[in-house]
Amino acid sequence: MHPRYHYAPAANWLSDPNGLVWQDGEWHMFYQYNPFGEEWGHMSWGHAVSPDLATWQELPVALAEEDQTMIFSGSAVIDHANSAGFGADAMVAIYTGARTDRLHQFQCLAASTDHGRTFAKFAGNPVLDRKMADFRDPSVFWHEPTRRWIMVVVLSDENRALLYSSPDLKSWSEMSEIPRDGAPGHLWECPFLVELPIEGSQETRWLFKVDVLSGAPGSGALYRVGTFDGVRFMPETGWQVADHGDEFYAAIGWTEPRDRMDRPTWIGWMGNHAVQKHLPPQGWRGAMSLPRRLSLRPDSGGFRLVQTVEPSCRTLFANAETITADEGCQPLASAALLGLPGNSEWSLALSDDAGRRLACTLAQGTLTVERTDPVTPQLDKRCAMRLTEDAPVEIWLDTGSIEVIAGRGADCLTLQHRLAGEAWALRGKGEVAVRYLAARA
Repeated sequence: MHPRYHYAPAANWLSDPNGLVWQDGEWHMFYQYNPFGEEWGHMSWGHAVSPDLATWQELPVALAEEDQTMIFSGSAVIDHANSAGFGADAMVAIYTGARTDRLHQFQCLAASTDHGRTFAKFAGNPVLDRKMADFRDPSVFWHEPTRRWIMVVVLSDENRALLYSSPDLKSWSEMSEIPRDGAPGHLWECPFLVELPIEGSQETRWLFKVDVLSGAPGSGALYRVGTFDGVRFMPETGWQVADHGDEFYAAIGWTEPRDRMDRPTWIGWMGNHAVQKHLPPQGWRGAMSLPRRLSLRPDSGGFRLVQTVEPSCRTLFANAETITADEGCQPLASAALLGLPGNSEWSLALSDDAGRRLACTLAQGTLTVERTDPVTPQLDKRCAMRLTEDAPVEIWLDTGSIEVIAGRGADCLTLQHRLAGEAWALRGKGEVAVRYLAARA
């Protein structure tokens, strides 16, 4: 069953978000997509648009695999000044071309002058090529202080990132390196470098995020906070975990427009390559997280990333009601937003007739989510996070996923699940504020 309020394609494989860009009232989300089936392969860019980041319309494939070259992850920009020569306000996609023999990856351009509905691949591709097998996932943005385009891209198998600059998106000069510097795990992917506001001040810092395919804590999304002078990223903190679940991967952002607090938005794939291949066939595979607004909060370690669910997503839910659950069971719709206290201990369990179970517990300041699935045992997982403060805990439930946001956005935990049916059993202690998904227009 498809998610009720998270984005998923009507059919086939979905993974990393790509090319997140806003133009003329539309939020564009491109993503890794297999047009031919629900297994990984034939990577192309799927496409969806939204007026509000809460409701999405799927569009035809934007960039398709051809000539034994898949379309791997990347970014998109609006070239207002026509620096690349594709036309003023052209939408330019910067992506990794990946040979199907997996021996060569390089960076390419494609341009659209019809709001992303059709793209023409640049005849001069590739625009950046190190003749390597693992060189991918360019994240490109305009840096106003130096009046040029900046690219951060990873040498995946070497666990490091490189920074390049360009006046025109076509010719790129290497500037500096972001080294591994003690980061856990192996195989870097999907870098993202963005300037974020610091709560309670007029200051900003830069966040560098990278996803680690294996061996890293949480979902594999690691970040550091520091400064960026247009040439080098200089970290001020150690590596931290962006999400403590198992399925928040490859997140990148819409850097513009920002909200009144100057916060950009990002979104991640609620999937995991280690388990995704084990899911039973159902015609489609993969969904996106809810979009989250980003800021930084000072703490004893320097700064902590704060992620707050996009406010427009709340408008999908009706007014709250209170459920008191003690020793019995209460019916709970599969699409709901739960509010629970962060300053007391509680537990709740969700289960179905197939024996699948999702148990959430807050005890001694640690929130634990345990997923068991006898039908797909590869999904069995226990995730935990120590809460940074006793603020209320939000649990966003949907068909196929759970997103926990606590600590006023400083503590996040995302998991997919396979619980079946429209009604779940709720067991727990204390009062739970519940908002059910309202009818959608």
